[in-house]
Amino acid sequence: MPTRPTQNTDFADHDDPSARLLTALVCAALEPGLSGVLLFDLPPEHLTAVTAVFSGLLGRAAGQPPGAGVDRTTLNAATVDEDLWLRPRVRRGAHGIEFTVEPGPLVDARTGPSLVVVPDLARLSVPGMRAAVQLLGADTATVEHSGLRCRWRPRARWLAVCRTEDVELISPHLLDRFPVRLAVPDMQLRPGTDPLGPLPASWAAVLGRAAPGPPARLGAEVAPRVLELLDDRDDTGLRRPLALARIARALARLDDAEEGTAGRGTASGVRVTANHVERAARLIRLITVHRPAAAPEVAPAPAVPDVPQSRRDHPSPGHHPAQGGHSPQAVPVHDSGPAVPIGPVPVPGDRTPGSLPCPEDTVGPRPEGTALHTPTRRTAGTRVARGAVVGVRRARDLWDLAPVRTAMEAAKYRAVRGEQDRLVIAPQDLRGYVRTPEPVRMLTLVVDHTCHEDWDWHEVFDPFLQWAYVTRASVHIVEVGGLGAAHELRADSFAARSTRDPRIAVALARRPGRATPLAHGLDQAGHALRRAFQHHRAGLVEALLVVVTDGRGNVPLAASHRGRQDGGAVGRAGIEDALAAAGRIGSMGRTQLHCVVVDPGRQPYTGLPADLADALHGSVVAGRPEGEAVIRAQ
Repeated sequence: MPTRPTQNTDFADHDDPSARLLTALVCAALEPGLSGVLLFDLPPEHLTAVTAVFSGLLGRAAGQPPGAGVDRTTLNAATVDEDLWLRPRVRRGAHGIEFTVEPGPLVDARTGPSLVVVPDLARLSVPGMRAAVQLLGADTATVEHSGLRCRWRPRARWLAVCRTEDVELISPHLLDRFPVRLAVPDMQLRPGTDPLGPLPASWAAVLGRAAPGPPARLGAEVAPRVLELLDDRDDTGLRRPLALARIARALARLDDAEEGTAGRGTASGVRVTANHVERAARLIRLITVHRPAAAPEVAPAPAVPDVPQSRRDHPSPGHHPAQGGHSPQAVPVHDSGPAVPIGPVPVPGDRTPGSLPCPEDTVGPRPEGTALHTPTRRTAGTRVARGAVVGVRRARDLWDLAPVRTAMEAAKYRAVRGEQDRLVIAPQDLRGYVRTPEPVRMLTLVVDHTCHEDWDWHEVFDPFLQWAYVTRASVHIVEVGGLGAAHELRADSFAARSTRDPRIAVALARRPGRATPLAHGLDQAGHALRRAFQHHRAGLVEALLVVVTDGRGNVPLAASHRGRQDGGAVGRAGIEDALAAAGRIGSMGRTQLHCVVVDPGRQPYTGLPADLADALHGSVVAGRPEGEAVIRAQ
């Protein structure tokens, strides 16, 4: 595979993520309209190298010598308006120390092109989001703040990173401002001074030209081809078609530089063809080997059948029947009508969030708080205010003050107030911390993939996931016996911020494997619950543990820890270890922890789920849709 794309390069077959990323960064540096680059699932350890490469490319485009970059500004969760538009300066004057205000890092009217880096777009502060919406793709920008008035043409480039599962947390207005989007989850840097590969000499010459030359001419077939490729997103505005056409125009200029023919650099300009549009679509993975240019029409989804009454009966987290009694009907977790099944996950190559350049199209309805304003805080007590600091605001009380920001606010008006030998803090100068509320509820799912070969279990999880969604609970998934696990003798687990994490649907659709390390899965679930209760800064108010298994653990806990199975028969060792791990969870008490075991009703060992529920001090729920919902009080 060539180290750099050429005119005949087909990006649908280009499997080198670093070469694709280098091409996208060159296009963004070359084309003024491509002001924002959004990278999905970029490993955090690669951000520094990618930022350095992009800064060097922008420096070349600004006429600087090779190796010299541009000014960089990093925005995070603690960024406020004063950090964006103002730059306070301290100097010694006739009356002592004086403060002056100059244009901030985002006001690039005098400093020239710059680079704005956002390490985590989902955790960017609200002032940073507003700045991105205002500047990205804008022809002019105006700021009036604290006596400063500036008007300029934005030339800064933005480089942002976001995880695919966090797309639902970001405003669609903000995502739409990034014309270049690329998913690079498996990108590996190259050793040496060129982590993304060597920059071709012809590309460097194009970036270093003082004058861009004649404008590119769009062929008559370019606009119809752009609209044809984006016909299924005609309700998203014109930003995406314009971005695709601009990427194609940048690729045409690179092709012209590689060919080096005299006829392409004349007054007629570079000609953009439909081939450049298709290559641009392949570059951002709009067209791949799994997604052809003409996508087939998707048949409408079948109507969801009514859920039987026996499947609507699920116990609430706090419901425990009387000792020794039986309840003919369970209490639903969230009584809002019949549950809607999650359904199977689309196969790779369809419209899964990780395979599209615009994953926000597949996340479904957006939750509240996606607008560009500070979301309403949902509290469950004063402990929620112990979250991480994400910003500073004007203080509303004397609790949790920000002393440094308060002193800076008072120092800005020192000369106006006539303070010479001391710093006086007025009530309007007080600033307090803004903290993100942490979830106070947690849903833990232990999923045994080897017990659902002959039945569909998606309806079982619906009430519990609805409870977690309504209460804004975090989710911890423990997978046991899944096909393709990292180690078949061990359980896999991951933590999700909410039920809208796409990894949850992928986990519930995984096919069963061979081994069943149930004891290791319960042990991991117990450790996760203890960490949440003991080390969670906000302190959990309630936790729900749901175990879906037939109780047949064929891997002892010691074998899972060693990673290998010694010779000899296993017998009931795996089952006994699973019951012991469940007993350790049950000893945590039922005040804050509620346990539910879903019994698939597999013959002949139908009593194992009940034994597991006994150890957990929880309840048993029938799992099969055709089975009777029998709940056994423990």
